[in-house]
Amino acid sequence: MKTCRVATWNLDGYRNNASSRLPQQIEILQSLLADIVVLTEVQDTTRLPGMQFWWSDPGQPPYKPRDRAVGIASTWSGKALEVRDSRLSVCVCLDAPLPLGRLIVYGTVIPYAMDGVRQKAALAWERHQKAVDDVVADLSDLRSDPDFVDSRIVVAGDFNTSLDGSNWYGHPRARSRLVEGLTDAGFQCHTRENIRLTRAADRAIVDHIWTTSDLLPVEPLHIWCDRSHPNRLSDHNGVALSLAVQE
Repeated sequence: MKTCRVATWNLDGYRNNASSRLPQQIEILQSLLADIVVLTEVQDTTRLPGMQFWWSDPGQPPYKPRDRAVGIASTWSGKALEVRDSRLSVCVCLDAPLPLGRLIVYGTVIPYAMDGVRQKAALAWERHQKAVDDVVADLSDLRSDPDFVDSRIVVAGDFNTSLDGSNWYGHPRARSRLVEGLTDAGFQCHTRENIRLTRAADRAIVDHIWTTSDLLPVEPLHIWCDRSHPNRLSDHNGVALSLAVQE
């Protein structure tokens, strides 16, 4: 297998109506025929037929015990790796078919501006900036670890920042830290398209897919669930991409 298909979607799964939306969300996810799915704001009872899940740890109140920031699902077997903040990130080393071989997937949620503010547990953007530092450190460590130095890596999830040059949402210093840190570690972002200009979308992409340079897109970015769509199933766009091995 020289290509793999990756999708990420924030299911907006903490709301009271999450269970009524989930069956249609599952239908959409199945139709993507993805090998790897990174779900965010999801409950750990969520299942995708034929896929194994790895979950982030439960969060703290006001989040409920079944609420998870991240779930990685794949058709391939794998083993979880350690991360700095296991409530916000998950990392799995997958046994993918050759020539993909050992493929590491890092899924994350970088919190939105006001996370923890209402509870007086954090200032605006405080948790966002801390999470950016953790993500950059985790991925830099992976790239320098002798055990994984030759591994292909996919990074996906809800970054709560736009990277299309519009500054539509995000914290300027945190965005610079994220882009510089991941670029220096050898990653490239495949979700920089300004879809408000190119596709007349209502909102910018804040859910991203990054990879090491040995994985490149072989098709245009697939996007669904824009805010302008009637009866939309989440408050986030989903994004999916087929990637090919560059040998």
